[in-house]
Amino acid sequence: MADSDHSPSATASANKFTAAQRIAELNEIDQSVSGLLASAAEAIGVLANKRDENTPFATFEAQQDKFARAADAYFSALSFIEVRLKRQVYALEEAGLIQEGQDKDAKRAKTNEGGFDPANGGGPLDPSWLNARADDSVEFKMERELLDQAKSFLETKRNERDAGDQPS
Repeated sequence: MADSDHSPSATASANKFTAAQRIAELNEIDQSVSGLLASAAEAIGVLANKRDENTPFATFEAQQDKFARAADAYFSALSFIEVRLKRQVYALEEAGLIQEGQDKDAKRAKTNEGGFDPANGGGPLDPSWLNARADDSVEFKMERELLDQAKSFLETKRNERDAGDQPS
């Protein structure tokens, strides 16, 4: 095999995703959230001993098994969502829409790997962490575009009003 087959550029181009693929992945994440919530509801239902009218009370062992399955499904969905959200963050970094993380971000994420930390609002993907890395260029571009549209609209209305004030 030629060395060019293993070059970093060949590997990087093979791992590039299109915008449509990124949106499809975000849709998968969105659908996974409903599965996550369903698993959580099932686990809580088991703990609350919630049952259908047609279902007899389950044995303790059956309840434990049902809870274990629901908890496994919950944590699997949570892991799926977290991995894919991190991938989306890295894609935003590559596109230059948010700033690349710094060493302090990595240290903060490592110290927070143990779980939820109410002192800072959550895990490694809490909104404050993402907002601290965000680049405001997209927001400023959209704001500029909206202001230009508003200015154009007002000028059109003023011209129409001025044309209506002219005696015929």
